[in-house]
Amino acid sequence: MSETEGSKQLTGLARSIDALFAPSVHAASSTLMDAGEVPGDADWSAHAFPPLPELEGAADGGPLPLLEFDDALSETPARDADPARPQDVASPGGEEEFEPTPLDQAVDSYLVGDGARADEIRRLAGEMLESREVQPIVRCLAKLLVAAGEPPDPAVHDVARSMISPVVLGRLARQMGAERVEERRREYFGVCRVIGEDMAVAIRDHLAETTDRLARSIHCDALVAMGEAGRRVIEEMAVDDNRFLVRNAVIILGTTGGPRAVELVTGALANPDSRVRREALRSLAKLRDAESGLLVVGLLDDPDEDVRLAAAVAAGELRVQRAVRPLVAKLDAARDPDQALPLLRALGQIGDPGAVPSIEKHAVRTLFSKPRADVRIAAYRALHGIGTPHARKLLNRAVEDRDPGVKAAVRSILGMR
Repeated sequence: MSETEGSKQLTGLARSIDALFAPSVHAASSTLMDAGEVPGDADWSAHAFPPLPELEGAADGGPLPLLEFDDALSETPARDADPARPQDVASPGGEEEFEPTPLDQAVDSYLVGDGARADEIRRLAGEMLESREVQPIVRCLAKLLVAAGEPPDPAVHDVARSMISPVVLGRLARQMGAERVEERRREYFGVCRVIGEDMAVAIRDHLAETTDRLARSIHCDALVAMGEAGRRVIEEMAVDDNRFLVRNAVIILGTTGGPRAVELVTGALANPDSRVRREALRSLAKLRDAESGLLVVGLLDDPDEDVRLAAAVAAGELRVQRAVRPLVAKLDAARDPDQALPLLRALGQIGDPGAVPSIEKHAVRTLFSKPRADVRIAAYRALHGIGTPHARKLLNRAVEDRDPGVKAAVRSILGMR
């Protein structure tokens, strides 16, 4: 390749990176993808996190999967910012248009073959960091890392690493969390992978501070995409004192699995924060670890109602036979239809015939009991799952139920038109 051709190619590369780190303002996505769309049974080897084009949803150019968080955290995270650490106060996203700085010019010249500019790049980056001009450093760092390639060119990578600092990586993490365009997030993830564990730590620190739901999903996806470096940080998060980090780690582990996933998730069942315990139960249900059943049964009496319901769901997913009696007792005592629904589903999944009498009370309307239609449908689904002769008889009667919604649902359950 001639010097002119190389110059043109790197000029195009520089423009691409400039566009990435000088983003437009994009509307936030209103819908997160289901966590189930993330690959589920990966191990924690280096091959568990393939390059992004191979991730599910990316091969055809579609959106990458996002780990789902069910609520926004409104309280202030437990980890306080270090007052001694320089704070980057500029808004995320950077400038839409910018005048090239001396650092930009030095990097562009270096990338087209002027190796003597390396020391100048280091000096300029240090000066700009002292004056809090962080955005140009982030932009130029990305140019160098992309130009270095994978595996990286040692000389270019060395120059890039000389520009790395907690403030720079913190800005990069924050910008990535604010990015709503999938293709650009993919480019951010690629830069993060090249930086490695220092970037994973910066992402972890931002996760400890942000309350934005989509930003948390993006950062968790970035950690997964980073492979071994991300894995180490995720496992550290799972045992952190900061409950926000533990909760995020538990969600990731429940989706990706791995050799230590069950160990770390079951450890989170004892967390004093009820939201962490709830997420741990959900993750255990996804991990399908039958040996966790006894722990799940113990949480059916948790002080927090949401945790108790999550334990019921997990007991059903794991088919925990020892959960039948407490689930039946709770169903018999349930007065709130919304509480009865997960109990019915769990009992139907476990399939113990002893639960049929209690389920029948929520399926059949009588003079003294008129369960809500969706509760009745859930009860009939549970009866179908258990499949005893009496359960089948109840289903056959419901084929002509007076409630048209229940009638249609039962006929569908039985495969009738």
